[in-house]
Amino acid sequence: MSDQQLQKIHDHAVILKLLMGAKESQLEVFVWRLVGGSKYLAKVRVEAIRKQRSDFMISPLDGQSEMVQEMLVGQNSIDLYIPESALLFRAQIRQTDAPQRYYLGFPDFVAQVERRKNLRLQVYESDEIKINFSKMMMAIRPLTQQFHKSCFDISSGGFSFMASRMESKFFKINDPIRTIEFEVDNKKFYVNAEVALIKEIEPDEFNGLTYKVWRVCCRFSQIDLNAKKFLEVFILEKIKEKLNAI
Repeated sequence: MSDQQLQKIHDHAVILKLLMGAKESQLEVFVWRLVGGSKYLAKVRVEAIRKQRSDFMISPLDGQSEMVQEMLVGQNSIDLYIPESALLFRAQIRQTDAPQRYYLGFPDFVAQVERRKNLRLQVYESDEIKINFSKMMMAIRPLTQQFHKSCFDISSGGFSFMASRMESKFFKINDPIRTIEFEVDNKKFYVNAEVALIKEIEPDEFNGLTYKVWRVCCRFSQIDLNAKKFLEVFILEKIKEKLNAI
């Protein structure tokens, strides 16, 4: 996963320290679950830690109580993600005092996403995310081209794609790109973005390229909240699949 390596942590003292940090800083925590093809995500906080019982208590944020209760009812475990510390883990549900308090056992291990605050998923090998947009280049006369690309990688904050030498001439730092159509997991939505970085990528033994390309990195300047939530869940699911494989 190069850009976002998962580090598995089994040391219970380290896990306790990370949970204590989440409690003391009142960090936002996501609980998430996939049910019958539908994706659910809700926000909670770590409110208490009972070291002697090896468990901790979470409570829903305002407006999240009903969703959390629906996600945890009848379940033995739940998946959690802490964006600020880039932690992913699964915890056993020990006790529920719904709808305000849920006691979870300390996880056997946690996975920490290295180097990035936002989860970023590389998808260039699977061709899972398509983008379509038009872009104008100012030359002797304005020239517009329609782009149909596969994403190289994506996060809830932005994305990147590869461009040829000729295509790269259409992009400059801070350029806006309007009405980009995303097709992800058979779902379409539209965003606006701006170019944040353009990098030359030389062929090497690892990337499998046969010629130099340009990686155009973009940050979202406008994205619907539902689309952002959809991306967060999609990325979590894919990283969870990678985690289960190691």
